[in-house]
Amino acid sequence: MQELTYSDARAELANLHEHALAHLPTRITRRRADPAVLLSEADFRALLSRYVFSPEVFFEPSIVSIWLPELAVWGRGGSFAEARADLLGELDQLLGVLETDERVRLAPNMVERLPWIYRLMGAASDEELEGMLFAEPVVEASAPALVGA
Repeated sequence: MQELTYSDARAELANLHEHALAHLPTRITRRRADPAVLLSEADFRALLSRYVFSPEVFFEPSIVSIWLPELAVWGRGGSFAEARADLLGELDQLLGVLETDERVRLAPNMVERLPWIYRLMGAASDEELEGMLFAEPVVEASAPALVGA
């Protein structure tokens, strides 16, 4: 991986951008700070693509609940649509806190959830976010049984 100092990276930003788009990440170092890595959005998304969400929906007589185990967040409402909206509101609040409060971001229970949090942060639109959370389940085809000769 290419490595540059912060000062050199500033001077070479256009080239670093092209480098990242060519799927070549760059480590950027700075005195008295941890290094950072610049990579393309496509590579960022590919790295996080295996972190899928598995919401669980509970229909009770007067309330619908949606549990998002990857982030330990609930949404509740009188209907599925209300529970979904409540869950999205809870996630919006969580992301707002995480973006502004480093202590919360570095809490042990959040650090283990960072890949899913980064996926949410990387959503380009509300539609993409909802598609990420409420995608149709994928059923993998099972391998054909081996038959002895």
